[in-house]
Amino acid sequence: MDQNRPLINIMIPVYNGQDTLPVAIGSLLYQTYSHWKCIIVNDGSTDGTRVYLDNLHDDRFQVIHLEKNKGRPFARQVALDAAQGQYLAFLDADDFYHPQKLEKQLAIMEQHSEVILTCCANGSYNAALQLETVRGKGPGVPVKFKIGDRRNVVLRTAMVRLGSAKKYQFNTKLKLAEDTDFVDRMLNNHYYLTVPDVLYYYSEFVSVTKGKILKSNYYAMLCAFSLLKNSPSHYAKRVMVNAAKICLKLLVYPFVSVDFYLKKRGKMPSDVESREFEQVNNDLKKYQA
Repeated sequence: MDQNRPLINIMIPVYNGQDTLPVAIGSLLYQTYSHWKCIIVNDGSTDGTRVYLDNLHDDRFQVIHLEKNKGRPFARQVALDAAQGQYLAFLDADDFYHPQKLEKQLAIMEQHSEVILTCCANGSYNAALQLETVRGKGPGVPVKFKIGDRRNVVLRTAMVRLGSAKKYQFNTKLKLAEDTDFVDRMLNNHYYLTVPDVLYYYSEFVSVTKGKILKSNYYAMLCAFSLLKNSPSHYAKRVMVNAAKICLKLLVYPFVSVDFYLKKRGKMPSDVESREFEQVNNDLKKYQA
């Protein structure tokens, strides 16, 4: 029966993820839509990641081991090259899905043939497994994107048409912001649709440091510089904005915590969103591989 339904690929690049992978993997096993294939690229991990992955017995997992750490853009490209089927979704090794993520996003893609990418809101949680913020909510209608437009798209929460994604490659020169660069090029002159549903849970308050924020601004600046020819005024502004952010953050970082910046990125979750996160997190315990 599954063979008659669209195949969804899920891309997971991982480096030293033995402690977080069980939750990410469990959230796939917990999905209400079961016709998926997960391509996990072990990017030269030095912990127990290889052993953990080699002990996954569900044949929907395809594991690719890289002997040396090549960086996330390279690992993403390896997964993209290996993907087959109709759709591609993304999952970081320290995050997890809502159980209906694949089902709901597939329904959107099947209903809106003009849309090449759909994404959702993400809930950001802390080390105590409490939902801190929600961000990335969209209106749920198709929007046409042109390079230079503002867009409400985050690749980690997205599902894309695989045929569209395979026309492009990840920029391996970017250590961060490779997802932003990829999305801008892929979406140009195409439609996307972002919904308000929180279907992706992001370990933002666990994994993001002040140093990582600075690096993300630096690579976002490089990404914008590489796209200058497509929309000079827009991307020149992005270059200057990110350069200014770096300078400002270097001045104030000694006096503020990383949570100060992270909480500014999103809004407080509703009671319903917090309860749903707690329920999903509790249910996931029996699915962790």
